[in-house]
Amino acid sequence: MNATQILTWLIAVVCLVAAIVLINRARTKAKSRRGEALRKNLRLKVMYDEAKIDRLIEFEADELKRKHRPMEPVESLMERAIARWERDNAGTAPLY
Repeated sequence: MNATQILTWLIAVVCLVAAIVLINRARTKAKSRRGEALRKNLRLKVMYDEAKIDRLIEFEADELKRKHRPMEPVESLMERAIARWERDNAGTAPLY
C-alpha cells in the first residue's frame, strides 16, 4: 500500500467518524426537544406542579417494575404518564 492509498483511507475513516458524531448530536438534540415538549405537556395537565410531574413519571417506572418489564427511557415514561392522565381524566369537565 502506498502513501496515497493510506492517506485516502485515513481521510475516509475521519469522515466516517465525523458523520457518526454529527448524527449522534442531532439525535441527542431531538430527544432533548422531545423530552422538553412532553414535560411541558405534563406541566399544563397538572397545573405547573413539578413534584406531581415527578411522581407521575415515577409511578410509570414503578408500574414497569411491578409488571417485570424492562425500564424505558424517561421520554417513554412521560408519554405513558400523559396517556394515563388523559385516560383517567377523559370524563371530567374542563376548567375553562
